[in-house]
Amino acid sequence: MEDRLAILTTLAYGAALDDEKWDAFLQACSDLVGGGVRTCLFGYDADARIELGARQFGYDPAYQLSYAAYYSQKDFLAARLMEEGPGRVVPYGEVWNDFGLRNTEFYDDWVRPQEDIIGGCSVLLFKQEKRLFAFSGSIRSRDSDQLERPWQRIVTYLTPHLRQAFEVARALAGAELEKKAMVNVQNPARTGCLVVSRDRRIVFANRQAENMLDSGELVRSDFRQRLLFADPTWDQRLGQILASRILTTPQTLRLLNDLPTPFICRIAPLGSDDLGTRSSGMLFGREEPCFLLTISQEHDVPDIGERLRNRFGLTPHEAQVVLHISSGLLAKEISEIRGTSVHTVRNQIHNAMSKMEVRRQSEIVRIVAAMRNPLLQ
Repeated sequence: MEDRLAILTTLAYGAALDDEKWDAFLQACSDLVGGGVRTCLFGYDADARIELGARQFGYDPAYQLSYAAYYSQKDFLAARLMEEGPGRVVPYGEVWNDFGLRNTEFYDDWVRPQEDIIGGCSVLLFKQEKRLFAFSGSIRSRDSDQLERPWQRIVTYLTPHLRQAFEVARALAGAELEKKAMVNVQNPARTGCLVVSRDRRIVFANRQAENMLDSGELVRSDFRQRLLFADPTWDQRLGQILASRILTTPQTLRLLNDLPTPFICRIAPLGSDDLGTRSSGMLFGREEPCFLLTISQEHDVPDIGERLRNRFGLTPHEAQVVLHISSGLLAKEISEIRGTSVHTVRNQIHNAMSKMEVRRQSEIVRIVAAMRNPLLQ
C-alpha cells in the first residue's frame, strides 16, 4: 500500500506541472480501492453556488453537466466545506446527518440516481474568501462499510501533498500569466501584474502588485480582497470597464493621483485558455470573465522627455508618444490617454521615428531603455 500511495503523490506533483495529468491521478486514486470510489477535484463559489471547473473520474458525464448547470446551486456538501479549515477531511456522513439532505431535491434527483453515492469524504485544499478548491471521493451506499475507512485513510495521507501540489500549480499559473503580461512591458521588475474577476476579486497578484496593494498609494484591496483604486475617479472608471460585456481589446488608464510620476494601467480580457496547461492553479471558472491588469510607471526618469527633445529634435507631443511606446502602449491606447485621434498619434509616431532615424518601434524601446540606463548603451 505504501508504494502505491507514493505513486499517487508522484502523480499529484506531476499534475501540478501539467494540468492534464490530474485525470490519471484521479483514476489511480479510485483504482487503489478497486474502482469503487468516484473521485473529483473541483472549485466552488459558495456565494454564487456555482462550480468553478472540475476534473472527475467515475461520474456519469451527463450528471456532471447537470451539476454545473443546475445542481451546484443545491449542493450543501460543497457549501459545508466552507465552514472547515483547509486540510480537515470531512466524511460525507457528517454532512448528510447535519443537514438532513435525504429529503432534498439534490439527493432525490442527483445523488440517489447515481447508485446512491452518499458515502465518501471531501477535503478543503485551499480557500479564498467564499471560493474553495477541494478533493473528494463518493462511494455507493452499498459499498460504504467496505470502502469508507480505507478511503478516508488514503485522503488523509494525500491531503498535505495535494495542498502543496495545488500551491505549486498556483505559483506556476501566476508565473505563466506574468510572462504573458510582460511581453510589451519596458520594465517588468517594476510592473504590477494582477488578475481580477468582474466583481474585482483579486485572483492573482505578483510581488510588485502586492507591494502596491500594501502601500495603498495607487491601489488597495478591501476586506473581501476586492481591488480598489485610491483615486475615486479612476476607481469608477475601472468598475465601468470591468462591467463592460463587450470588452475585447485592452483598455488603458493614466493614473495621476498626485504622484510624482504618472502610472499606466492596462486592462485586458483574460480567458482560462490563456493559462495554458495549469488552469487549476487559479480559482475562477472557465466561463467566468476575468481581466489581466498591468500597472507601471509611465516613465522612470523625470527629464527623459526633455532629453529626447534635445537629442532628436522632437516636439513635446512626439516625445510623449515615444515614452508611451517605450511603455508598451499601442497607438489606439495612446490616443485614448491623450484624447486625440489614432491618426494624429500615428503621424506623431512616424515623425518621431524619422527624426530618430529608426525603422521599427522596437528600436525606439531600445533607445529609451538605453537613455534610462546608460549601462545598456
